[in-house]
Amino acid sequence: MALFAAGLTAVLRSGVATLSVLIPFLLVVSFVIGDLSAGVAGFLSDRVGQVALHSAWDGTLGPWSGLAVTALWSAAALLAGAWTLDRGDA
Repeated sequence: MALFAAGLTAVLRSGVATLSVLIPFLLVVSFVIGDLSAGVAGFLSDRVGQVALHSAWDGTLGPWSGLAVTALWSAAALLAGAWTLDRGDA
C-alpha cells in the first residue's frame, strides 16, 4: 500500500491531494461498491490486500492471488507516476 501511495503521489504531485483521494478510496468506496457489486469490490486494492492477511477467505481470490493483484495495483500506480514525472520534468 505504501508503494501504491507513492505512485499516486507522483501522479498527483501533492501529498494533500493524494490523501484526499486515497483515504476516501480505501475507507468509503470499497464499502459502497461492495454493497452494490461483490465481484468488482473483490479486486479493489484494499480488499485484495486484506485477503492476503487472512487464513480463511470466501471470495474468488486466495491469499497469493490477492497479493499478486495488490502488486499489480502498486505497479500500475508506480508506472503512472514514473510516466508523469518523465513527461512533466525536463
